[in-house]
Amino acid sequence: MDKEFFEQEIRHRLREQRRLHPVMTQADTLKFVFQAMLGPGHLLAFREKVQDFIAHEMETLSGNPEEPLLEILSPDWCRLNLRRAKAEWISPSVIAGLMLTSPAGMPFSRQDVFNTCIRLAESEGESFSDPDFLRTILDENRLPSHSTVYREQECPAYRVVSAAWIPLSEAICRMARIRAEVKRPLVTIDGPCASGKTTLAEKLARVFDAAVVHTDDFVIPHSRKTAERLAVPGGNCDAERLAQEVAAPWKQGKQIRYRKYDCHLDQLQPQEKLPDCGMLILEGSYSNLPILREYADLSLYVDTPEDVRFARLKERESPESLLRFQERWIPLENAYFNAYGIPDQQFVIIRDSLESI
Repeated sequence: MDKEFFEQEIRHRLREQRRLHPVMTQADTLKFVFQAMLGPGHLLAFREKVQDFIAHEMETLSGNPEEPLLEILSPDWCRLNLRRAKAEWISPSVIAGLMLTSPAGMPFSRQDVFNTCIRLAESEGESFSDPDFLRTILDENRLPSHSTVYREQECPAYRVVSAAWIPLSEAICRMARIRAEVKRPLVTIDGPCASGKTTLAEKLARVFDAAVVHTDDFVIPHSRKTAERLAVPGGNCDAERLAQEVAAPWKQGKQIRYRKYDCHLDQLQPQEKLPDCGMLILEGSYSNLPILREYADLSLYVDTPEDVRFARLKERESPESLLRFQERWIPLENAYFNAYGIPDQQFVIIRDSLESI
């Protein structure tokens, strides 16, 4: 994405903001441009401190399900409405996670913000009536603030997060709610190979302070890969052991110790202890086999275009391995999806390729 296109998007969003919030002054316009280009501008180092600041503010707010959850600033950044977040049960901890896990945007500087404002002033002249005020943005020790009139009439309550979270907003709301309502929630992330399941699981785990278990660590041993077993949709996954060692004890409130299977050595590795956490994410194809899905409180399905998935496989696999995927693993996955009707209406479908996350 080039900077000219980025600036055009800011101009478009700014006009929309001024239509929705006619009380905007030059201070509010400057803050908008600053956040559209630089995001939050600064982040505290410790999640607990970020969380505490958000919690203190949200205590003073009433949840409002009618307000939009996310307000787009630019291709890189958006504002997350705290009143809507409270109505959706999105906790301060999750909001802090969204902020601190947000990928960096375009490499802009305060000088870039100043230059953009100068160019905007040529077409939106009334937005910047005081050139000296505009130059305050160059002070690295100063963050722009909303005007008094804007604060009094609009009551802004938000945090700036990456726009990359927008395609995941439904999944985030659903996960936030089950985390608040369900004891020891379990979320599955399913989808075809190279769709971005592992990347998504890692990001969501950081946001929700969750642990991740991968179905790839529960392939059946070579001795059990009989024609009869592999003829069963999903039969190459040792779902029985995964349910026994992980899913069932998790829901029962027990400490989990499980063994990963090393397919190269064809043997189980020593037991590992699952770290303490408030949510478990079960990631990978076959994570919604019936014996596993009965434990799931929420199921996500990553639907990435086939050409994107193939390009990823081609980049990361050897020619021999790529051929095995095409001739063996992909047909087995497709048989599993077809046999169990995955995804069905109970899944939250994520159709973005997740390149930005």
